Amino acid sequence: MNKSGSEILLNPGPVNLSQRVREALSGKDVCHRELEFAELVQHINKRLGEVYSGLSSCNYRSVLLTASGTGAVEAMLTTFIPKGSATLVIDNGVYGARMERILKASNRDYKILKFDWEKPIDVDLIDKKLSECQEIENLVLVHHETTTGRLNPLVEIGKVCKDHNVRIFLDAVSSFGAEKILGEEINLAALAATANKCLHGAPGISFVMAHPDVWSNTLTEPSTVYFNLFDYFQAQYADGFSPFTPATHVAFAFKVALDEFFDSGGWHQRNRLFDSRAKRIAGSLSELGVKTLLPTADYSSVLYSYLLPTGVSYAALHAFLKTNGFVIYQGQGNLSETIFRISTMGEITEEKIKLLCALFNEFLGP
Repeated sequence: MNKSGSEILLNPGPVNLSQRVREALSGKDVCHRELEFAELVQHINKRLGEVYSGLSSCNYRSVLLTASGTGAVEAMLTTFIPKGSATLVIDNGVYGARMERILKASNRDYKILKFDWEKPIDVDLIDKKLSECQEIENLVLVHHETTTGRLNPLVEIGKVCKDHNVRIFLDAVSSFGAEKILGEEINLAALAATANKCLHGAPGISFVMAHPDVWSNTLTEPSTVYFNLFDYFQAQYADGFSPFTPATHVAFAFKVALDEFFDSGGWHQRNRLFDSRAKRIAGSLSELGVKTLLPTADYSSVLYSYLLPTGVSYAALHAFLKTNGFVIYQGQGNLSETIFRISTMGEITEEKIKLLCALFNEFLGP
């Protein structure tokens, strides 16, 4: 167990918090209409803009929402994509399919390209589709599809979008802060992400970051009230306040998490840290005969998926590990009975990684 008495979370968010972040959650109560909170919101937005140099140099700017990552994705799609604008959805997992549901529910025009969950995206097919359907103006993509752990080829897809003058709207919920993200080079219009994954904040705060041209396009008519990002932008970049009551305590914790993120070396260091943990666990499981669902080169640094060994149920493996202080994650959709997933985000010591490997050996070894 860690010092707080809770399990080590190996699910893809929420993550184990540092002691400083946890303490910030229990700070003083603050009215969200006080100047100090407005200054906090503006400080967080400024820091988010500094995570990626390619985004900061082109003045991409974010707004904070009290919502999950999916809330940020829905806000992005229903605010920035006009109803009369054709969109191509790239679906190679649960979260690509979820974006299709959002577009459908909001009566937006879209086409869909589905790819096998266990195979890489064929970028040439995307190029072909955009050539055939020149009315398509937008492409929506999940960067890190945690259904399998696959890191989709953002740069390659972005180059195709740049060639066709198609805007990318990116679900970066499980990649922001740990994987490479470019801006104008890939026609990135906007991305959606959250505090409680690679950035190690607490659940409850998410954000959308967009190019200046997107923020200035006031002709777009959002089909939402709470998720109207233009209202958030106008407020947060004027006096710092938000249209609705935000998660105040979570915002203070997010500020501390961002401080720790930059102090530890930023996204490059998070990438190295997560990757090191993931490879160590994968190596230990490989020695026990446990195979990965995908080739290891296809994974993000954040999450790997593993095939359950013959005769081993997810329920039994989960129960054993939870009894010993670790929480793993079940597969989704048609993979729910055949795989388990391990994410390596959050405040986890090397000692805990070593213990986890020992527990796998105890449960799965000869």
